[in-house]
Amino acid sequence: MNKTRLLRSGEPFLQIWLGNFFEPFFSDRNVMRQSLEHVKSLGFNVVNLDSKPWSDFFARYAGEPASPYVAMQEFMLDEMHRRCLAHTFLALYLCGDNLYPAIRDVPAIRGEDAFGIDGKSLNTYKYWSDKAQESMVAHVSGLLLLYGQGMAEYGIANPNRPMQTMFEPIVRPSFDAEGVTRYLAWLETRYADKMDLLNERYGAAISSVAELSPEQYWLRPEELSWVGGACPTATDFNEQTPDLWRWVDNQTYLGEETVRYFKSMKARFRALNPSLLLEPVLHQWGYFFNPPGYPSWQTGMRALDMHRLAVHLDNVIFIAAPLNAEGLPDAGALSVEYSLARSINGFGEFTAGLYLGRHVSADIYRHVTPAEAYGTLVAEGASGVHVYGYSGLDDGGVFCMMDDLFLDSVEAGNRWAREVIPLLDPATRLKEAAILFPAQMSFLEPVSVGSGAAHRMDLLGWHQQLLDLGYQADILHPDQVSSGLLEQYRILVVPFNSCYGLAPNPALEAALGTWVANGGLLFHGPGAVEVKNAFDIHEEKAPFDCIDWNGKLLIPHGWSTVVFSGGESLAQYARDGGNAINRLSIGKGKVISIGFEYGYAYSRRSMPAVPPNYGKLEAHPIVLFKETLVGELAAECLTPVFSGRKGVELARFANRLIVVNHRSEPLDLSLYAGEKPIFQFDSLSGCLTGHSAVCLEINKQ
Repeated sequence: MNKTRLLRSGEPFLQIWLGNFFEPFFSDRNVMRQSLEHVKSLGFNVVNLDSKPWSDFFARYAGEPASPYVAMQEFMLDEMHRRCLAHTFLALYLCGDNLYPAIRDVPAIRGEDAFGIDGKSLNTYKYWSDKAQESMVAHVSGLLLLYGQGMAEYGIANPNRPMQTMFEPIVRPSFDAEGVTRYLAWLETRYADKMDLLNERYGAAISSVAELSPEQYWLRPEELSWVGGACPTATDFNEQTPDLWRWVDNQTYLGEETVRYFKSMKARFRALNPSLLLEPVLHQWGYFFNPPGYPSWQTGMRALDMHRLAVHLDNVIFIAAPLNAEGLPDAGALSVEYSLARSINGFGEFTAGLYLGRHVSADIYRHVTPAEAYGTLVAEGASGVHVYGYSGLDDGGVFCMMDDLFLDSVEAGNRWAREVIPLLDPATRLKEAAILFPAQMSFLEPVSVGSGAAHRMDLLGWHQQLLDLGYQADILHPDQVSSGLLEQYRILVVPFNSCYGLAPNPALEAALGTWVANGGLLFHGPGAVEVKNAFDIHEEKAPFDCIDWNGKLLIPHGWSTVVFSGGESLAQYARDGGNAINRLSIGKGKVISIGFEYGYAYSRRSMPAVPPNYGKLEAHPIVLFKETLVGELAAECLTPVFSGRKGVELARFANRLIVVNHRSEPLDLSLYAGEKPIFQFDSLSGCLTGHSAVCLEINKQ
């Protein structure tokens, strides 16, 4: 086994998951050899092994013979290193078991189980349990001792060996005596001196939280499973029922337990071997856009605030796909996910997780090519790639079954990323515009509940509008705004946040007020409670009507139309003259209030028709305007360095420009005055083919 670092200095980390659960990968060594050769031919240089804490690994650590599963992984290690492929481990999973009791015929090691209200195990561990955490450290330690040689190193500034120390975290409560005591103590602290508020929210009449039964303090606890559980209804959200407040408290508790878990585990792993520079890695499916039809896996069901977890992690990865909240193939969804990944990882190095293959929801890569997806992740600043996956038809990408055109596109993406990533410094990526992440909505509102999917489309549309205008856009968490990071930007968009009122953030509101007063330009639509609180902006519901914008009729599209009072009216509703677009001056800056859900309108697959009462008058939705109202108003504050084109993604890193053409038509590159192009595919002279990317050297200031 090669004891040296297998990646060349400066070589990007290009990793693919390859599992050996299923036949023929479980026992056929010839098939495994061919598969590893295939992986190498596609341009990957690291293989991620599925080595979760099952008892046969622990038996191997104790010196017993390798089980067939472990023996195949040892064979894989030898074969990989002969091919100069490095390896990493997927070491820990949400419960250790990975859903495969019929496939893995050995028990999982969980340390200490969490229990449901019926007294039965939830088939997952207590995340706060010392015994469970110690078993995890023992597993990681065993993997490193037996198989640490030849592991990949990742990172440019500070290379280290990545160890995936949690895949799909989903903390569960426990209804045994210890778990009940733990939750009630948390609830006691949360409502200290506020028992009247608890009684009001829960519809209770108690003097102490100790009087609450599990059915009173947890939302339908009988529905809890190792991964799933009850969630509120749209009515609960609209009417703020006791069930909603139970849910808010349950989610908040689980979120805090998740943070405590990673804080504890990072300390344990550092103590294991401080010189190892072990890298905890967090995985999950797409953070903001989750596959529809799978409610248990939605972010809003799982109490995850990735920005707050990142404090205790070296690298946060989530496996994203070009699939939007409506379940449709959408390259813009990947741009949002990787912009979030860049933000979560502190705008430095990060690994972009990419789901490649025939998705359970759609054949998405007939609409967005793999090479195009690589273009987006590089444009968004990724310094490494983790792809899922090679084998195992459950939710994997199943590369082993994909067609040649798909695989050629993957190979082109890897080859291009290998050449381009070392040329880019993530710290030099241009900062022009920011979007406020709707943290409360992401944390509390499942996509499948009510209008949850539509609500998330508003952020997508705003992000796409900024990219189409040529702006470089970053997505900032409220904590980042409160800490002063917003000062680096001239423009801020506040997309719809359906749950802000459930957990308001006074520090955020104060930061918004200061930033605008110092010269910032802020855009928002209806129902932006944080903006109303910061600037005392007033709005009222208005009948649906077209808006007269620069002599043209604009058809609003969303779930509300409102009028604003105060400030300068920039556009009126065509029939009654109500103030539809408002500009309010605050110190040196301005707030632009738009009377419909602009981002939702910009990103929707359908377009509204001309209202019947307009007869023969021509009217159009915002997506058909060549010059949009946001483009005109934003340019008054900041002109983008490069003029945008609809469907073209630009990202500038010092003297390098990444151009991703998300359209089918070839793009004229003379628009960017670039030199020394590095194409993914051969192109017509001076043009970039559709659904591909290029890196240009530029001198434009």
